[in-house]
Amino acid sequence: MRHGVKQAAGRKQGGVVVRASLVACAVAVLLVGCGGSAKLTGTDLGKTPAPDFTLTDQHGETVRLSQFRGKAVILTFIYTSCPDVCPIIAENLRVANDRLSPKARQKVALLAVTVDPTRDTQAALLNFSQEHGLANAPNWYALRGTEAQLAPVWHAYGIDPGAMIPSPLASRPYTLAHSDAIYLIDPQGRERVLMHSDTPSKVLAANLNALVG
Repeated sequence: MRHGVKQAAGRKQGGVVVRASLVACAVAVLLVGCGGSAKLTGTDLGKTPAPDFTLTDQHGETVRLSQFRGKAVILTFIYTSCPDVCPIIAENLRVANDRLSPKARQKVALLAVTVDPTRDTQAALLNFSQEHGLANAPNWYALRGTEAQLAPVWHAYGIDPGAMIPSPLASRPYTLAHSDAIYLIDPQGRERVLMHSDTPSKVLAANLNALVG
């Protein structure tokens, strides 16, 4: 999995926003919203409207990003057989979610979109959720779809799943290189900051609390 900001933050022209202006605010520093009041940690994304999408969650239910208006949303990208960074992201999200008060948690949604539509079946996403202590979190959504459904989502958020890399492990026959981007979307549906897998859970929780009060 690649960890660079460039891939996660860069977008092509044509209906999506190019992120050349990310230098407007510093990376991993406290931001006074760059025009807003919430103090957030991460790479400022300029309150760009988050591209909407519709996928299916680990329970087989249809989920649309825009249905979470009024809530703070964390959006990331994973695959269930990932050997390293995806489990770290899931663990950090679980701990951050646990750090929130019950009232704040009701105003937060955690979304993880697969980059491996072939292997990430509904059962695989359910198992991943259970393995990482998220199965009982009502605000956790592990999302899947066909490659045709997922490709526009990957493109819109600068995610470029790499080629399959063969592995000698029977339980994990291949790995995928992809960005470890974690987007924070505010209750108005705007992208606020970009974070990564090395963002501590306490920072994730602080960012969420800053948006939901």
